[in-house]
Amino acid sequence: MQDNLREELIKQFPAEVVELVEPSGKKFYACPTCKRVVTLNESKCAGCNQVLSWDHIRQEEMAKGVKTATLKFEVGGDFNKGDCRKCPLSYIAKENNENVYECPLKMRANCKLEIS
Repeated sequence: MQDNLREELIKQFPAEVVELVEPSGKKFYACPTCKRVVTLNESKCAGCNQVLSWDHIRQEEMAKGVKTATLKFEVGGDFNKGDCRKCPLSYIAKENNENVYECPLKMRANCKLEIS
């Protein structure tokens, strides 16, 4: 509980907005805490409630390339790689007015999960 309170108190102090530049050259402003896009002269980030300051806008480049993240979770013994219906990550989406199972990692056709 103490850490949450401390974090919320810190967010009440204004933090300098960051100007990010995409590889295409497009510039936009972002919250320094969560990197969500913010509107010019917005006083508070809608995502994380960080109070924003526009006095000295910091400039940063967006991260380039990709990183690999590993997530471990259990699946049923009858789970097969690519079977989105039994994958705990999948969700039901609408496609042509029908329910379909969709992968939030956009890997439905090329599942990269490793099963052990």
